[in-house]
Amino acid sequence: MLSLNTPPFDIERTNPAILDPIRLFREAADAQDFSSIRSLYRDVVNNLTTVMRSMSRLPNDVRNASSYESAANGVWLYRLLFMSHVELLDDKEFEPVCRRQYIQQALQSLDTFMSSLKGLMQVAEREMRQLKPLPDLPEKCEEDAEPETAESNTDRPHEASRTSLLSGDTRQSNEGSSTDRTCVEEAADELGALVEPQAIGRSKRGLTAILKPLSVSLRRKISQPFLKADNAAPVEKLTTRTGHARATANIRNSIALFSELFDGKLEGSLPHPDDSTELFFDRNGVLQLASLKGLVRYLTSAASDDDLELPDVFFLCFRYFSTPALVLEAFIERYREDLSDCASPDQASIQTMYVKMRVARLLNQWVDLHWRHSEDQEVFSPLLQFAFSDLSRDLPRKVSSKLIETLHTAACSKEYKGRRIEKTVQLIQGSSPAEELRSPWEPRDKKAMAKGEFANINLSNFASPHGMELLTHQLTALLWEKYQDFQPEDAARFWVEEATGKSTCDASTDAGTKVTNYASFEKALHLWALDIIVSAQSMEDRIQKVQFLLEWAQQCHIIRNYAGSWALFSACDRQSLVGSLLNIDARHEEILVSLRLFFSHTNRMKAYKDAIQSGHGPTLPTLVLFVGDIKRQCGNEECVDHPNAPGHMLINLRRYRPLTRAIRDMERCHAPYYIQRVDYVCQWMEEVVCSYLNCSEAEWEDILYEKSRRLRKMINRKRSFYVQ
Repeated sequence: MLSLNTPPFDIERTNPAILDPIRLFREAADAQDFSSIRSLYRDVVNNLTTVMRSMSRLPNDVRNASSYESAANGVWLYRLLFMSHVELLDDKEFEPVCRRQYIQQALQSLDTFMSSLKGLMQVAEREMRQLKPLPDLPEKCEEDAEPETAESNTDRPHEASRTSLLSGDTRQSNEGSSTDRTCVEEAADELGALVEPQAIGRSKRGLTAILKPLSVSLRRKISQPFLKADNAAPVEKLTTRTGHARATANIRNSIALFSELFDGKLEGSLPHPDDSTELFFDRNGVLQLASLKGLVRYLTSAASDDDLELPDVFFLCFRYFSTPALVLEAFIERYREDLSDCASPDQASIQTMYVKMRVARLLNQWVDLHWRHSEDQEVFSPLLQFAFSDLSRDLPRKVSSKLIETLHTAACSKEYKGRRIEKTVQLIQGSSPAEELRSPWEPRDKKAMAKGEFANINLSNFASPHGMELLTHQLTALLWEKYQDFQPEDAARFWVEEATGKSTCDASTDAGTKVTNYASFEKALHLWALDIIVSAQSMEDRIQKVQFLLEWAQQCHIIRNYAGSWALFSACDRQSLVGSLLNIDARHEEILVSLRLFFSHTNRMKAYKDAIQSGHGPTLPTLVLFVGDIKRQCGNEECVDHPNAPGHMLINLRRYRPLTRAIRDMERCHAPYYIQRVDYVCQWMEEVVCSYLNCSEAEWEDILYEKSRRLRKMINRKRSFYVQ
């Protein structure tokens, strides 16, 4: 918990040594004092690196955000650019051919480094505001709220999630499932971030002092974003929220000081005469329509820094509206663009260097994260030639060699598809290590199952806590094997082709089979659960089976197997087939209601989506949400007229932003489960579930309705008999 005396994050007041060397370095550069530059550059690099490393004290949820990762990678790249210029000064015999030109390049690279560091801090401040702890419930709501101990929420989060009816994710849906409430909370966050913190005593321990305790307290609160507010003492709650707001405000205040450290020539972008017809922004300043050249120009300018998802949108979706050859041509044209007519020589020089660095960085991002061998191979040779000629000539060797090394990695890998999923999984595993799931319990009919004799095996054989655990783990293992078999980007393309009827490449056809296999197994599991319920011989038997399936769905939910949880729960919630569930006990009724809220379609399954985006360990998604979101966006035109310039057809980014978000969410679900597989249980379960794929869904619906009617007729006969 934060102390009320926690020093704020303020570069100027808590670590003044950061500012002075930079100011002195700039003064020495202006005076062309080469010896002072030689003696100061190490202090400049060390101080700026200290700031970057101190930001590792930020909460995991901030540092694991894709926007933060992208900004941080940019900072390290620009640091490399600066180091490439000034590390030559280590050689005391080094004397540049032209001192003035060398010093100017060093200052330009320093400004780029500082600009990117400022951008990183802006991203951190934005993410901190989004993760701001929610205020207490109003008094009237607290009276009705169920009491809960603080220890159950913080000290033992894993046990708390297992002993509650559902994991913490479901509690979020119970408390804030309406979109209206969400909007109110987001507005409150915006207002709270602008409140000035109270004046407190200053300390000089720097960024670590505020972020280390902050990371501890926020990890507890943010890692369980859906838990109800605990009953901790009011002072402790106030301290947490005050410390969070104070850290956020002081990061923002420190950002304002950066204008003192560099001249800000990179803060704005040089306007282009075609921007008025090739770019269109909505009222919030978000780019919605663009030509290919305008989009590349915007991506390589500082104006796009606030649009954190745009690089992903571009590289994940450009193959829908362009080709790799045209995209590479646009980047090369932007790289070679002459900016001397748009600004003064000094500013044009800085902007040109900045654009070249952005192009190099984006090309490296394309190959490293988004490369598709089957489609992008045609531009491999031209891209490699461009790296060896232009990049090697214009940029420091350490910078240009990064793209060359990445291209070498792609060339050495068979069917290289980028490292996007790999990096996403590494982030999730680093913040939420997965535990191994094992079940030592064995069913009584193990010998028969091991021989493949499944005829007499029923779910009732697993009607115990350990049996339920075994079922849950093996179902999760089966689903995980099917889910990891395809890449989210290929799945999205398959659904787009289904919705539009347009085929783009052979890869999506192969992915379509694998996606269909996963979705079909999920649907067959749902039909199996329905068949178990409607095959009951009495209403009491039906209620028992519903309660068993609800407990199974709950256990799947706890380990974030949302595919299994959805399939089992939705079977129990099919009232047209199952009938009224008024006779289930209170505990199972609460499980049913909690799952119903979690998977609610009234707010497009917001709680479910939030749980996936939290990235707290291995997750298995149900594809219902993703298929709907992607196919819904296919109704938007690929290209539309510029509203203010008819005749200029532009790429419709409104179509591709939701598609990108769906792909990123599916990628978060590729963190692996570690489950001790029990082969005979998996074989039995797969055989039983897959038997429901022998008939069409419509045929099974007829069969299940007929079974359900039989029980109703039987109950009605008994009632009429007793009436007589």
